[in-house]
Amino acid sequence: MSWSVSAVRSRSAANSPRATARSGGRRGIALLDGWKDLCLPVLRLLEPVLSPGALVIADDVDQGEGAPRPYLDHVRDPANGYRNVTFPVGDGMEISCRL
Repeated sequence: MSWSVSAVRSRSAANSPRATARSGGRRGIALLDGWKDLCLPVLRLLEPVLSPGALVIADDVDQGEGAPRPYLDHVRDPANGYRNVTFPVGDGMEISCRL
């Protein structure tokens, strides 16, 4: 088994989600912890490289009006290929498994 770790930082064009998706290879985990309105666009950029069984973790999802509603609607819809659980810690964490 080999492991690959990629850090995606939105401030650097070279490390943007689009560049990460173009770099090839499959990814087994993604942590989304940034601007909530960007969770779904970033996930959509990463979906082509997520391995089956990959975990997608979104932080701070239980913030009432500030919740990333489009993202949550996407990952909670079984037609989009995820199984998830909301982990009740702090402001909430959505843990989704790519099927």
